[in-house]
Amino acid sequence: FIVPMDAPGFSLGAKEDKLGIRASSTSNLIMDSVRIPSNNLLGVEGEGFKIAMKTLDGGRIGVAGQALGIASASIDCAVHYALERNAFGKPIAELQSIQNKISKMVLARDAARLLTWRAATMKDEGSKYTREAAMAKLAASEAATMCAHQAIQVLAGMGYVTEMPAERHYRDARITEIYEGTSEIQHLVIAADVFKEYRG
Repeated sequence: FIVPMDAPGFSLGAKEDKLGIRASSTSNLIMDSVRIPSNNLLGVEGEGFKIAMKTLDGGRIGVAGQALGIASASIDCAVHYALERNAFGKPIAELQSIQNKISKMVLARDAARLLTWRAATMKDEGSKYTREAAMAKLAASEAATMCAHQAIQVLAGMGYVTEMPAERHYRDARITEIYEGTSEIQHLVIAADVFKEYRG
């Protein structure tokens, strides 16, 4: 059902104080004896679960896009810092250990981006895309967390202070592995679809 914000008995709970994505308000939806007219039914009666699952599929592509943005911002932060910060008389960008980190970050981000584009294209074409959305969300969210973590490593102590954006990216990345289904759920979705394919 579609529940109007002004429905009697509907209210919002207290705003949550979250680890990350602080620009987005989060609170409980409280429904105390809320009555909804039958013409507010969304879709066909009895198909609510199917609608919810389809909504999750699309939402996973959106979360993948968000995660890619966090991964890219983390890469930008790490690369700019590595080019400007000098150690032993040269930019730390010339150190192999830093180069390896940047390479792994870009590789993970770009692989996840391709999976996201594939899922989005399949959705636009009207194809079934449940597995592909789960793969995109899983890869992108884990890339975001890894990139944010590695950005802090590149910045070292400066990555831990609020003066630099790396710590914010780290906090923001974490939720992408949780909402629209945790990483563990994405693995179950992917595996179930693979077994379904092989069973015919």
